[in-house]
Amino acid sequence: MTYLTGEVSVIHNNTQVDFNKFAYSAVYANVASGGGGYTINGASVVMNVGDTLEVVVQENTTVLNAGFVLLGNPIAVQTQVKTGLISGTTTQFQNNTGIVDTYQFVDINSGNPTKS
Repeated sequence: MTYLTGEVSVIHNNTQVDFNKFAYSAVYANVASGGGGYTINGASVVMNVGDTLEVVVQENTTVLNAGFVLLGNPIAVQTQVKTGLISGTTTQFQNNTGIVDTYQFVDINSGNPTKS
């Protein structure tokens, strides 16, 4: 598991970041953040040039900045499951609250919905 070993295969700057296809497990500072700091996972973080912060970076609470790069790895295709409106063949299961949830089976090799 790359989060445990610290191994990364991509280095993305603020124009290359793609949270849909990559998981970022570290931030590397190219430029000192100064007194205001960088916003990473909702927190203000002060970093010096060459500092590395090992943390799983969250897209919605991180402000991308030209002063740092994100280090990470491609997300496995079987975990790139699209969310939202489900179309096609579905199966329904009853949950404990009595509300019917609709699920669609996903091919773990392609990450796409299965065909009936």
